[in-house]
Amino acid sequence: MRAMPDFVHLHCHTQYSLLDGASSISDMMDKAVRDGQKGVALTDHGNMFGAFKFVSEARKRQLTPIVGCEFYLVEDRHKKVFSRAKGEQDHRYHQLLLAKNKTGYENLSKLCSLGFIQGLYGKFPRIDKELLQQYHEGVIATSCCIGAEIPQAILQGKLEDAEAKLRWWLDLFGEDFYIELQRHRGMEDIDGTGRSQEYVNQVLLGFAQKYSLKVICTNDSHYVNEEDALPHDILLCINTGAHLEDIDRFRFPSSDFYFKTQEEMNRLFEDVPQAVDYTQELLGKIEPLDLARDVLLPAFPLPPEFSSQDEYLRHLTMEGAKRRYGTVTPQILERLNFELDVIRNSGYPGYFLIVQDFTSTARQMGVSVGPGRGSAAGSAVAYCIGITNVDPIKYDLLFERFLNPERVSMPDIDIDFDDEGRDKVIDYVINKYGRNQVAQIVTYGTMAAK
Repeated sequence: MRAMPDFVHLHCHTQYSLLDGASSISDMMDKAVRDGQKGVALTDHGNMFGAFKFVSEARKRQLTPIVGCEFYLVEDRHKKVFSRAKGEQDHRYHQLLLAKNKTGYENLSKLCSLGFIQGLYGKFPRIDKELLQQYHEGVIATSCCIGAEIPQAILQGKLEDAEAKLRWWLDLFGEDFYIELQRHRGMEDIDGTGRSQEYVNQVLLGFAQKYSLKVICTNDSHYVNEEDALPHDILLCINTGAHLEDIDRFRFPSSDFYFKTQEEMNRLFEDVPQAVDYTQELLGKIEPLDLARDVLLPAFPLPPEFSSQDEYLRHLTMEGAKRRYGTVTPQILERLNFELDVIRNSGYPGYFLIVQDFTSTARQMGVSVGPGRGSAAGSAVAYCIGITNVDPIKYDLLFERFLNPERVSMPDIDIDFDDEGRDKVIDYVINKYGRNQVAQIVTYGTMAAK
């Protein structure tokens, strides 16, 4: 009797598939550990927002993290105008890609970024095959789910077209292309085609035999346990602006879209046992990823008469002290020298120079700038160079709350701009320092039981 082979989940959506995935990364991994699984994949829709936390949480549990993404694939990522009169539509297909190694991770990151920068249409970051040809090294691809281009062609009865599409992927990815099988209840008649998910599977298995392709099985996991199907359904209602009782709203066809156990997956694919085996082979291709990086500090362009950022920051600070205080007393000088030494030893002069640059420019443009918020108001250097307008010496504010020489961490300078002027400041920073050197960061709001 054949022993139950190990299974690895390779198609998993978490809460970072916004308003579509309901799996907590930690809960999903805890279930994987309890079930004796050796690895797990992260494949959120169109983004890799959860990658850093995912890799970190996997390491804590001695799991192999497989970083991936389920992209939105279109014919032309640049096209964003469609004519209904001409019957034009934005045909988006799902496409699963997994990173084998550091190069693959970097290429997935590039694809994600370009999807948002060049391909964003509505709320969908889209990529195309032109990008895939540029950024496929180190990447594993699959035939993906029922929403992918090969399964969609099969559903429409266009088997020759489906096979031609398969050959394109095979030519590009070679041995790193896998046929993907899924089995979910409620998929007997998809989109009124009269064809089922199992029909698609059988055609894919035929292709696999013809081209000697390896087959993997996955479950389109959107929540951790089967009983989470209702909360997930509520999430979909929020996403689509619908009510639970609406008859024709978007919904999943069953409660099958959860993080199944190895036993459940082996039982589900007992007629295709190699599909379970090859999930382990794929896992064996994955190289360890370390996503932690040292802070990359900005390079501020110096005036020609200054040789270092530290020298220029000291100059601006002392000139600013004269304007702020009139007379620079020994007490003030001692405080400034102490702060400047800590800033220099921590490697942050460039950071201070850039912040003072755009706050000073903002005021020159007539943009209202906040007087100082958070621990940065405790810095006399920040006060002297115009970042803040609160005198920390007068109010006996501690610099060490902002930047502690005993425990150096990246300082966080909170700046407030008025609503109308904020975009002007962002445009200034982008134009001066380069679009590829500037990014905005997101803060996630989460929903939980009260």
